[in-house]
Amino acid sequence: MTLSDLKNRKFIYFPLQTEPEYSLQAMSPEYFYQLETIAKISRDLPADVTLVVKEAVYSYGRRPRDFYRTLDLLKNVELMDPREPGWKVAQEADAVANISGTANLEAALAGVPVISFGLHNNYDFLDHVLTVKRESQVREFLVHIFDGHIDMDKART
Repeated sequence: MTLSDLKNRKFIYFPLQTEPEYSLQAMSPEYFYQLETIAKISRDLPADVTLVVKEAVYSYGRRPRDFYRTLDLLKNVELMDPREPGWKVAQEADAVANISGTANLEAALAGVPVISFGLHNNYDFLDHVLTVKRESQVREFLVHIFDGHIDMDKART
C-alpha cells in the first residue's frame, strides 16, 4: 500500500521499530512487544479505520516470516510500502500509535494525535499524546480520537 492508496481513508499509522533498539527495549522495558501491540489496536479499531504498519528499512530480514503472516491474518491491518517517507505517512494519519521512538515524537510535535504504549517518553505532557497504562485504554483512546475529543487547533500550535 502507498500513501496515495489511503486518500480519503481513516487510518492509524504504526511504524515498526528496529529490534534491538534503544528507544524500544531500554526506554520501554515494561512493554516492547510490537506484534501484540498491533493486535490490540486492530482488535479495538472502529470498523471504518485501517491500521497501517510500515516496516523499518533496517529491519528487513530480522523478523521471522510468521510475524508478517500474523499481520496478514488481521483483516484491518495493511502493510505500507517501506519506501514511503514515514513522516509523510504520519502527517496524513488520523493518529500515530507506537511504543516509543522517533515517529511518536515527530507526530506529537506536528500536532498529530499519538497513542503511546511506552511509559517513559518525554512528550507525554501534550494533550494529544495518549499514554496507555492499562489495556482497556486502547479502545477508549481510539474513540477519543475519532469522536473529535482532541483539540486539533491546540495540538498544532
